[in-house]
Amino acid sequence: MSAPNNASKFESELYGTALGFAAFLIWGLFPLYFVLLKDVPPLVTLAFRAVFTTVVLFPIVLIRGKGRRILATLRNPRLVAGLFVTMATTAASWGLFIWLVALNHTLYASLGNYASPLVSVAFGALVFRERPSLLARISIGLAAVAVVAFASGVGRLPWESVVVALVFAIYSVLRKKMEVDSATALSVETLFALPIGAAYIVYKIQAPESAPFWSTDPYFLSLLIGAGALTAIPLLLFGSAAVRIKLSTLGLLNYLCPTGQFLCGVFVLGEKTSPFQWFSFVLIWIALTFFTVDLFRNERLAHKSIQHS
Repeated sequence: MSAPNNASKFESELYGTALGFAAFLIWGLFPLYFVLLKDVPPLVTLAFRAVFTTVVLFPIVLIRGKGRRILATLRNPRLVAGLFVTMATTAASWGLFIWLVALNHTLYASLGNYASPLVSVAFGALVFRERPSLLARISIGLAAVAVVAFASGVGRLPWESVVVALVFAIYSVLRKKMEVDSATALSVETLFALPIGAAYIVYKIQAPESAPFWSTDPYFLSLLIGAGALTAIPLLLFGSAAVRIKLSTLGLLNYLCPTGQFLCGVFVLGEKTSPFQWFSFVLIWIALTFFTVDLFRNERLAHKSIQHS
């Protein structure tokens, strides 16, 4: 009986890995889509993304039987307040990403997304009194040096990258404090964003000045609607992958997103780079290598502990 069970588990993990790979690959290639909307105000793009992500995602979540959990969550004032804040942090992250792509600064978003897991570990030490390992502390230190190197290349602190990393870390801390599953939390967050996004779109269309070009041009309207639908796809893939694969595998796949952004920025969008910036990314890649080794080691130790207990 054990052989079929092991085979079934392997197939499930393999399927989950494929789903996770697809999700993070799509996220990594997002700059190629959002650069097409660089002439549209970033807040308008963000609003369309919020509305049409919900339009696509919410019915699927309800079909999957999450309706009761969503209603139970909405009846809990503490969770409602917490998820409204996490929705705001997600919106801030997306708004910053859209703005950076429009400015041809995708590398700033890439650096921030690379550093975000390390910042989350630092937040865990500060907020939850977690004790990071030696390798984790070395990784955090290397990430800090990488930001300094990047700053030397651009002549200022890359605050955009710092904010990207901090927003993700704040989101992670807030979500960790809430006892609600990811699918339900995501559903409630998108539900909160829907009326805000819709109200902003209506406001911009009905503003006193002439109708904005994006509201009458079929090309831009289709791209704006597609931004929401496209955002929903990797979210669904990620949700299916997360329940099938190990945390270490998920953490490793996570690097596909900033790597894709980096490759898009340098080789497709033609963003200028300096030796300092290349050095900063080399440092961050070394830091993430240490971090990944530590992640796999901790997971292996935890697995052994469970087997012996």
